[in-house]
Amino acid sequence: MKIKGVIFDMDGVISDTQWIHANVESDLLKTFGIDFPPEELTEKYAGVKSTEIFKELLKGKDYDLNLIMRKKWEEMAKLSLEAKEIPGAINFIRKVYEKKLPLAVASASNIGYVKAILNQLKIKEYFRAIISGDMVQNGKPDPEIFLLAASKIEVNPKDCLVIEDARSGMQAAKAGGMFCIGLVKDKRKSYPTKNLVISLNEITDEYLERLRK
Repeated sequence: MKIKGVIFDMDGVISDTQWIHANVESDLLKTFGIDFPPEELTEKYAGVKSTEIFKELLKGKDYDLNLIMRKKWEEMAKLSLEAKEIPGAINFIRKVYEKKLPLAVASASNIGYVKAILNQLKIKEYFRAIISGDMVQNGKPDPEIFLLAASKIEVNPKDCLVIEDARSGMQAAKAGGMFCIGLVKDKRKSYPTKNLVISLNEITDEYLERLRK
């Protein structure tokens, strides 16, 4: 396999913002009498479209999904100024960009939020394509978002490397026939890909060569 394009998830891979999603969603669920701690939301639903999370957890409740989503993204926008990079992310993105490989972001977040975070981190110009959850019908673990990203950077899915931190995203990458590296906190846990790193600094040219064998 020769890597011809790289697709990044954003929250938890590029930006340390997964905690923001989980906290806002947890607070919204409490208004419906549902106590779902942020860390448990992250463990189960990281990478999943927000609409799908609320549809599942609010089943049987009387709710206005559009109103919930509006409230979520209003709160997310307020907290976006707190966004920091995942250690090593910007350096890694620049390194891959300098290799002349086309880059894409494929995030379950909405397009306005994704662009706001990339602009804040001053890396938006590195990406040829920015794909968000509101641009696809099916969220992760369906591969639709990654397949769309691959088509936008004009790379065959089998030649794409996806970097993900969430199980649903890893499943989506594998379902799309893509090479996947999981950025995780504990390699001893079970994930949908066997290629695991704790830091993006581990993804060297030598690392990628070993994985190809």
